[in-house]
Amino acid sequence: MSTRDQGKKRYTIRDIAAMAGVSRSTVSLALNDSPKINPKTKAKVMEIIERVGYRPSAIARSLVRQRAGVICVILPQIGHVVSDFYFSESLSGILDVVTAHGYHLVVEMATPEFKSGKKALALYRQRVMDAVLCVGNLTTDTYLIELAEAGCPVILVNSVLGNLPAVIGANRQAAYRAVEHLARLGHTRIGHIRGSEFVTTAIHRTEGYLQAVEDLGLEMSDELLAQGYFDRESGYMATKWLLSHSRRPTAIYSVNDMMAIGAMDAIQEAGLRIPQDIALFGGDDILLTQYVSPKLSTIRQNMYLIGQLACERMFRILESGAATGLEEVELELVIRESCGAKHAS
Repeated sequence: MSTRDQGKKRYTIRDIAAMAGVSRSTVSLALNDSPKINPKTKAKVMEIIERVGYRPSAIARSLVRQRAGVICVILPQIGHVVSDFYFSESLSGILDVVTAHGYHLVVEMATPEFKSGKKALALYRQRVMDAVLCVGNLTTDTYLIELAEAGCPVILVNSVLGNLPAVIGANRQAAYRAVEHLARLGHTRIGHIRGSEFVTTAIHRTEGYLQAVEDLGLEMSDELLAQGYFDRESGYMATKWLLSHSRRPTAIYSVNDMMAIGAMDAIQEAGLRIPQDIALFGGDDILLTQYVSPKLSTIRQNMYLIGQLACERMFRILESGAATGLEEVELELVIRESCGAKHAS
């Protein structure tokens, strides 16, 4: 065989083993950087691999480590979910970690068919994926518990469900601090726009609001609790309801920014000023909060970091076994114009 022909040869793991005088399993150990292989043997094998330009196929490597090399991210079924700041930031954090580990990422949407058809369980049993990260699941998504019980590592991103491991923002604490900030500005009658009863972040933020109201001795009334569904329109309608009572609130805390922006629409439509007549506080710190007028005070939730930490925890589970428990990430209050801090000063 000529040198030119040798350059074209596609070497197999069997060829490498023969050239190094070792078994194929030893070559596999070298490729996977296993501590079980003698360093001198590993160096010899890797030198041959580099010299001949051998590149193992992804399929072969996944068979060796008995993994697909794929992480699945499950997103909720909402319109334009990938363009949503909350979910796009989560995905960015996850993708960077997945790529750094040499894995691939697949994204699934949690449609009713996906859940009831147990598609995630089927993908795991077919070895199409190794683990699942679920962003923003509902408290009713028990299919994730079944998936974990089948042996699939499942990490929740910014939500909780049963005893599944999760990384989540410290939402109760952040909501408490937001209400406390409004109270320090002199507000005792603070309205609240809550979110879905099936979404963990909304539940925790409402709990934080209620705890602060109780601890700080603020007014408590059903007239101060309005229901929203995370979008601008529901925030608008919730605020119209809050303003319809004879004693309107002097401040409003909304569990997310889009509803707070809807609240701005309703307050300004009523001829009231923000923050002079009603102070306003939101959550999430989406890009739009810096461009509305007045600029919205909010809770900064670093979803990139939360997604990143959740994915890093996922790989620790894959490498060393099961892990449980909740990891909380502290959130930051962002004080702008809408809460009245600058006006008061």
